[in-house]
Amino acid sequence: MHRLIVLRHGTSTWNLEGRWQGWVDSPLTPEGEAQAAARARELARTGALARAVYCSDLTRARRTAEIIAAHLECPAVPDPGFRERHGGEWQGCTKDEIDARWPGLRAAWRRGELASPPGGETDAEVLARFDAALHRALAHVGENLLVVVTHHGVLRLVATRAGVDVHTVIPNLGGFRFGVRDGLPVDPEPVGDLGTGEERAAVE
Repeated sequence: MHRLIVLRHGTSTWNLEGRWQGWVDSPLTPEGEAQAAARARELARTGALARAVYCSDLTRARRTAEIIAAHLECPAVPDPGFRERHGGEWQGCTKDEIDARWPGLRAAWRRGELASPPGGETDAEVLARFDAALHRALAHVGENLLVVVTHHGVLRLVATRAGVDVHTVIPNLGGFRFGVRDGLPVDPEPVGDLGTGEERAAVE
């Protein structure tokens, strides 16, 4: 069975501002860089021998992957299939701005009553491109360990499909170890807490 670790990127500037990021680029903060280095050291200390660290091509995920890959002495490989959900008209907005411009829609989204943010991607669309990107990455690494750095919304979808409670908080540089069966992540186990600060919930 393939071995897979999927991680959320480090804290970005828009994480701090509480803005819905989607496909808009925002850089890591110094805290985010430190989180990536701490996770990289933890992986190296526990003997993770990754063939590659694949990642979203967005800056916050790509930079996180570059830091981890440098510690694990393997390449960082960007693939747009690992991007965050396209947030449509909500990209760049704070929670308060969304609630003011689209009253009640964000609450409906959180209850699962909307297929997507206005103009954004559906769960099925996000999972389809993630799965295709994962297939490409697994074909590259073979039976070796694969590390993927992605985003909160994508990771939550993948973990929920594998059986994780949808309300589980996934902090920056948090994530799961998975097996892979029939091309899909299964049997999720949380990666250890880095203990680098408070957990910060995501605005996707």
